[in-house]
Amino acid sequence: MKHRIGFIGYGNMGGGYHWEVAHDRDDVCDDLQPVAVFDFRESQRKLAEERGMKAYDNFEDFIKHDDMDIVVVACGNNFHCEMTCRALEAGKHVICEKPVAMTLEEFDLMVETAKRCGKHFFVHQNRRMDTDFLVVKKAYEDGRLGKISDIESNFKGGYMGGWRLLEDHGGGILYDWGVHLIDQIVYLIDRPVVDVRAYLRSETVSQVDDRSIVEFTFDNGVHARVVVSGHFLVDAPRFAVYGDKGALWVDGIYKGKGMLRESIIEGEKTKTVTAYSSEGAYEREIVEYDLGLRRVEFPDDGTTFDQDWAVLYKNMLDTIDGNDEMIVKYDQVRTVLSIILAAFESSKTGKTITL
Repeated sequence: MKHRIGFIGYGNMGGGYHWEVAHDRDDVCDDLQPVAVFDFRESQRKLAEERGMKAYDNFEDFIKHDDMDIVVVACGNNFHCEMTCRALEAGKHVICEKPVAMTLEEFDLMVETAKRCGKHFFVHQNRRMDTDFLVVKKAYEDGRLGKISDIESNFKGGYMGGWRLLEDHGGGILYDWGVHLIDQIVYLIDRPVVDVRAYLRSETVSQVDDRSIVEFTFDNGVHARVVVSGHFLVDAPRFAVYGDKGALWVDGIYKGKGMLRESIIEGEKTKTVTAYSSEGAYEREIVEYDLGLRRVEFPDDGTTFDQDWAVLYKNMLDTIDGNDEMIVKYDQVRTVLSIILAAFESSKTGKTITL
């Protein structure tokens, strides 16, 4: 189906990845074309014009651009709600970059506006398609780890520059990269989160966090720990997942393989042990298991993963065309935002926050 895309904000994501998909990926949609850009920066408007698009420095003129049915919101985080709602009210479908909003009230307004206007509103959580995460997802879905107890997610990186250094613009490493790591775990476990505790640090910048440690617990007891740093992080696995049947770790980002250490019950026997009461010693019987441990590269069934963020793009366009339903669900997005907001509160107060 024919789709024409405009961009609100034409920086790293709008003028990079989103433009590349719309311009180059015919496999995502057989008639997809970038047509317009709204950006205050003359340099980015000039780039858009060089690429054959119409560039605007006025939103009202931009939103009236002929034949544009989808708008990508890739501006500063503090403008996401306003720009999304204005585009929806102008009759456009919206793909919004993460973090989706600055408050739960903003996010709820965006969802309500989409429903009222009869348009689709998507949140671009593309890192659900990262190969390192897909390794974890497969192990979890295959049941190789048994009942999960703990998940650790570690990452060093992210772009800490420009408006991302400003608190009132929604800057900081938690909003920039932590939102991805938290979203992956929320998507994987798919259960309500009951509490959050966090420690945010500002070590090389003044207004925002550049190192964040966020811990949260699901209602089924799974404990998650996310560590993200913009400038340093000691060697740690990208993922470490622990269950009652084994453990999985993935060493680095974009790795399509992990290492799985799983236990296998090779036998069992009844054993007598001495127990004690106020009246003295007595004997009790327990069952003792003979466990075998094996370590394998995972996946070990020939499965390979293709890292392609455009899988999410195809899902969004297919949803608009009525051939699919959105992968990134609103309740998941709201949970992620709730965790981030609770993390800021926890770090400030030193308390565990109950959701």
